[in-house]
Amino acid sequence: MSESETERPAFPPLLTRAEEGDSQALAELDSGGLPVAPGEDLAAYAERLRGLFKRLEAMEKTLAEAGEFVCEDLRLRAEDRIPVDLLRQSTQPTLTRYGCQADWVPGFFVNPSFSWLFGGCAYYFYPEMFALMIVRRTFARHRKWFIYDRQEILAHEMCHVARLCYLSSAYEERFAYRISESGFRRRFGGVFESPRDSFLLLGSTLALLAAQVVRTMFWWGLPIWPFWLGIAGVFGFLAGRDRIRHRTLRRAENNLAQVKPKAWLDAILFRCTDREVEELARLKDQPDCRLWLERKVEGELRWRVIADRFFDPAV
Repeated sequence: MSESETERPAFPPLLTRAEEGDSQALAELDSGGLPVAPGEDLAAYAERLRGLFKRLEAMEKTLAEAGEFVCEDLRLRAEDRIPVDLLRQSTQPTLTRYGCQADWVPGFFVNPSFSWLFGGCAYYFYPEMFALMIVRRTFARHRKWFIYDRQEILAHEMCHVARLCYLSSAYEERFAYRISESGFRRRFGGVFESPRDSFLLLGSTLALLAAQVVRTMFWWGLPIWPFWLGIAGVFGFLAGRDRIRHRTLRRAENNLAQVKPKAWLDAILFRCTDREVEELARLKDQPDCRLWLERKVEGELRWRVIADRFFDPAV
């Protein structure tokens, strides 16, 4: 690879300035997909990022010396590295909508075990928030495969990486799918909030299939309607929760729009925890929203960075 393909952003010097309270350095780190976590002060933030940079350096050293890096069940080879130029091209949707560009995340072209329908995913490691991404090898040569788009997958996973420190579950997939080119995925991509939801739907479907087999081969009198009812219940639960989440996010967005420029609403909401989204949605009027934001900015470093980047002082 060329030098331009392997270079990484020079975050450590920024961190030194940020630790001294330099608001511009804090803003640049936030823009690079390395936001301050909820409740972190400067010391805790700096300690976490130093741990992250140390793990990244260790990975780079291992790749340079051994040609591969083993991460849990993955064997990542240096020659399978996703070029940085390609990662940067994929950050345009997140930069435009959320004001962040997490192109520091190492990426690799890998086909894991049982990868028949695999498109890509990210691996996360706490407490340093170390992360890496993998996409199927086909994307080394082609941008599109099956229903997947390489740029969208990478941008989607970089959204997750940029929000790792928020420990979000309720709205995590919704923010990641908002950068999709597909209107259907933008609206319904967040229905499955965790693997548990997928297993719940799959399990109810397999239970129905098993019941049909038992009825056909062993027990003609076995009632099937309870199994159909189980599938309907799972669909009803997922659809109902999706509607509640969607309406809550819209109310939070509408309340925030009363006091902040619409151009950066998504970027501000993107940096909210699940609890903060729900608190915003419950606010009654513009004075309540303004007071809520003022208290957040006064009480937390993370919100001071958000204010420096996205709040209009004149509003």
